[in-house]
Amino acid sequence: MIMESAELRQTLYTILETKDAQALFACMEENLPSFFATPDIPEFYHILKDVDLSTCPNLTPKLMLAWMAFLSGDHAGLFPILKSIDEAELQGPPQCSLFYTLKAMVGYLTDPQEGLRYAEIAMDILPDGDTPSDASFYSANARLTYGQLLANSGQYRHAAELFAAAYHQFDSLNLAFPASVALVNENLNRFKLGEFAGVIDRCNEAMMKAGRFQGETQRFWDALHLPLGMCCYELNKPNLAIRHLNAAKACIDAFGLFHMHGMVELYLFKCFTLLGDLAAMERLKNETIAKFETVCFQPTDAIISLMRILSCPQPDSPAIQPDIEKFELEFIKNRRGCNAMIVDVLVYLRLQGFSDVVAIEDLETRLERLRYIGHIPQIQTALLQIAELHHLENRPPIACNYLREAVNMVKEFGISACFHAMPLRTLGLLQKIEPRLFATLSKQEKGAAAPADAVLTAREREIMGLIAQGKSNDEISKALYIGIGTIKWHINHIFGKLEVKNRVQAIAKAKSLGEI
Repeated sequence: MIMESAELRQTLYTILETKDAQALFACMEENLPSFFATPDIPEFYHILKDVDLSTCPNLTPKLMLAWMAFLSGDHAGLFPILKSIDEAELQGPPQCSLFYTLKAMVGYLTDPQEGLRYAEIAMDILPDGDTPSDASFYSANARLTYGQLLANSGQYRHAAELFAAAYHQFDSLNLAFPASVALVNENLNRFKLGEFAGVIDRCNEAMMKAGRFQGETQRFWDALHLPLGMCCYELNKPNLAIRHLNAAKACIDAFGLFHMHGMVELYLFKCFTLLGDLAAMERLKNETIAKFETVCFQPTDAIISLMRILSCPQPDSPAIQPDIEKFELEFIKNRRGCNAMIVDVLVYLRLQGFSDVVAIEDLETRLERLRYIGHIPQIQTALLQIAELHHLENRPPIACNYLREAVNMVKEFGISACFHAMPLRTLGLLQKIEPRLFATLSKQEKGAAAPADAVLTAREREIMGLIAQGKSNDEISKALYIGIGTIKWHINHIFGKLEVKNRVQAIAKAKSLGEI
């Protein structure tokens, strides 16, 4: 029987008032699944972290507190507990599995192979089977742990299978929170494998079934809006993606799922960028900075730098140089395994002429690894980036080869967001490879098709004409009745499409192409 968080909390306080340590240890063992059936784990850890474990009759309460310390991010509290555990004193497969899953998570931080080895042991030591039993919670936890480490290692398909098995076991035990965590992770990995239609169907079906739950428990499943939103973005449905991502963000904020921050903000920002919604980009940037700037958490720290760089109208602005240099340093430190979002920003800057640390060879090496692990959205992005750089260096035949493969992924998987997310220098090459996609990308802002050989959109040609007349940004803003920030945004894209760095070069290039 799973105890509700409020009831468990009150029970703990009542026992602590009696100072009966043995009663507390018995309560912990008896209600072990209840402690992990809720996002309130940090609160339970805070209640129990100062308990003297020296009189504990067995290791289960120690292992529980160690797990709570790990999940609460308190490594200072975790390691003394781990050191106090003698592996020879472990009793029975469930206790051993709980210990080895913890060793796996901690060990992976310094030695991924050791972490994976412990995770596999933790799973194999338990009896198999999907029917509810005393061992089912431990088995589901072992699968969830092993899946997380496999996902971090790029083994997405195996990870997805383990997450699916963990979901069914947690669900059979009526443990809604860990079940939803497992299902979200399964679909995040299937998203990487390019199973977009399956992810959308699976998430929608699960949220319909979640209607059988009430109140807070029902809201656990809103985290499924994250993989849904990511799929919608890649399928170039940014408005629908925003709806899903906002729902996911509300769930993440409501339940304090701190580890899920970073990805949801990244995809929201991508959607706003795709739509050219500068006001929304600015709001999200300011909100993210206010919430996370003083928090030491690498994913959100990187997101803040990304937002500063990509929302800045002038990439050579002194205000964002520290962020650019931080990304460059991260890439130089780890060229092969650098975070994808950092690589994407540095390639964007390279194409704008404001950074040169990423070479084509780096991207080709990265593409080789992406092909190996099968990360479909990142493969397509890498193909397009390499095509753009080859075109920039005047190698159109090679650029065509990469561009053609990226287009083939549009046909196979339906994803095309990366084509819309950057000003394409290869747009002219695309006309021969895939005329329909070319026509879509060349469409004028009001919906009419641009001339077949057009590089700039109708609005961009309008702005370019005013630039050629010597108008300032302020004058252009007043003439077109749009904000000066939007004008700067368009000019930045114009410079990118024309492959120039200033207004004089832009005027000359636009005239030579017949754009003005």
